[in-house]
Amino acid sequence: MKNRSIQMSWRALLSHNLQEIRITFCQSNQSSEGLRNFVVKNYSDLKRLNPKLPLLIRESHGIEPVIYARYDWGKEEKKVVTNLTEQEVEEKLKELCLMGSKFDRSPESEFDEVDIVSAYQKPILNYRPIF
Repeated sequence: MKNRSIQMSWRALLSHNLQEIRITFCQSNQSSEGLRNFVVKNYSDLKRLNPKLPLLIRESHGIEPVIYARYDWGKEEKKVVTNLTEQEVEEKLKELCLMGSKFDRSPESEFDEVDIVSAYQKPILNYRPIF
């Protein structure tokens, strides 16, 4: 249970530390498998914890699997996740999230605790991307 709460804590900070997450991958290449599986298994939880955070999933044939993070003041970082496992992909996303706490904040980034709390009062919807 303790491990689950640690995992959830950084996930709930995504909307506080980032302005947007963009995920790109190929629908069929083996090199994108870890990222595809991570998205399928975790998209619902990420959106439930961060309902106002744009979490954009883009798939296109032959592109490399990448996670882009946009922070305040237009700063962007990316992590290439070619041939990584689901767990390694999760670690890269966590790194991007925690990196956001080091950057200067803009006024639009006020932390909205009510947003996260109210998300748990809503029924669980099955947000699953269709590939």
